[in-house]
Amino acid sequence: MSCRLFLFDLDGTIADTAPDLVRAANLVRTVRGLDPLPDSILRPMASRGAPGLIGTCFGIQKTDPAFPALRNEFLRNYEAGMTLDSRPFPGILEMLAELRSAGIRTGIVTNKYTHLARKLAAGLDLSSRFDIILGSDADRCAMKPAPDSLLTAAEALGIAPADALYSGDDPRDVQAAHAAGMPCAAVRWGYLASDPETWDADIVVSEPRELAVWALSR
Repeated sequence: MSCRLFLFDLDGTIADTAPDLVRAANLVRTVRGLDPLPDSILRPMASRGAPGLIGTCFGIQKTDPAFPALRNEFLRNYEAGMTLDSRPFPGILEMLAELRSAGIRTGIVTNKYTHLARKLAAGLDLSSRFDIILGSDADRCAMKPAPDSLLTAAEALGIAPADALYSGDDPRDVQAAHAAGMPCAAVRWGYLASDPETWDADIVVSEPRELAVWALSR
């Protein structure tokens, strides 16, 4: 196959967003008189969004009646300061530039809400580096590990799933990609809650430049 499209997870893959996510989650605790949790506890949850962060902060599942209000408060906190300390990971901009100079289109497919993903990309000066940015709430999309969002992104750009690649820092990324018929790279620089060698990814990479090498070799 040839690679015509490379899709990426956002949090923990393209950008280190954990500082702002952790701050937003801890604010939900501190306004209730609870001590903030350390980065070592919350950072691994950054790829799991509100369910992971709020669940860890309060020891609840998203099915808990208290969860929706806590999630909404967390999201308000996050949107108010989502680019204070978030940055693209080192080497990401160079990797994207190499892909695009080779004619490979790029996109973001994330479990974040679409408006938050696009606002984050704009705030980090990333918007022009991607042909499409989709969140799990977009039309014909769904939370990963469902493949819907990946398939919708490829279809919107007129590219067959077999000619696309995906990359992420969570087992759900690999599951979604394989369900969509896309090879998937697991990245080591994200918010790893387990060993990526156990995720059945097609390749495990330690530096962003390896993603470009992989794509260009196909």
